[in-house]
Amino acid sequence: MIGYGDELLAAGQAQRLYETEHAPVLIVGLDGRPRWHEIWDGNPAILHPDRIELGQLHLVVQSGPNCRPYIVYPFSEDTGWTFNQTFRARDHLAKIYLTIVERHLGELLRMRGGPYVLIEPFTKHNNLRWPLDRWQQLVWDCPDVAFIQHTHAHSPHLRNVTCIQATFREACGLAAASSCYIRSESGMCHAAAALGVPQVTIWGDCLDWEVLGGYPKQTGMVAQPHSPCGRWHPCDHCARALSAITVDAVVTALRRQLYFAETA
Repeated sequence: MIGYGDELLAAGQAQRLYETEHAPVLIVGLDGRPRWHEIWDGNPAILHPDRIELGQLHLVVQSGPNCRPYIVYPFSEDTGWTFNQTFRARDHLAKIYLTIVERHLGELLRMRGGPYVLIEPFTKHNNLRWPLDRWQQLVWDCPDVAFIQHTHAHSPHLRNVTCIQATFREACGLAAASSCYIRSESGMCHAAAALGVPQVTIWGDCLDWEVLGGYPKQTGMVAQPHSPCGRWHPCDHCARALSAITVDAVVTALRRQLYFAETA
């Protein structure tokens, strides 16, 4: 998990401090310099570097490349990640402030076609990749569910779904209007949590659920017993864990989330 997910974790750290101290928070990198990321656009909890006033003290969160809160440093591609057991993503819930334009397509799709589930089978991390044929079987096994898939250049297109190419923030807009979001662990799972969207996350056994998962409304398909390895290179342990996640189990988890969404 890199990129947008990391920046949402940083936003979650800032949000927690903002709610305690009632003042915007400056996010800085390892070098202490102020940072900005587009997923923070419109967020009153985070101080934009352009709004810094000389001589004024600011609340600060350090989170960025080489200083992520959930990782124990140093690490390499060969060692993989070791996870910081003192950090809990669910205790640092971010917020995302979408524009009217970014929300429009999802709201329009829901208004015209009714409730839908947002899905995306792609992940670039081998050890998070549930087999594609199981994603397709999931869709076949839920003929009464309207699936919309947000895609990008590397996405495999599932059959019997509506595919929509979207940027990350546009995908957030689609998620915000959905009844449930389902995919392997990724930055978009942290976005769904920030938006309060029910989700089913194909987790497996590479990443630490206790550190990075367990958000409200998140059902994780996690290997039991859970022994996250953090490996980057293709891993038999992770492949076995993902293989053990059956389509039937995922369908059950999805239908449970949809039932709770309908009765909430």
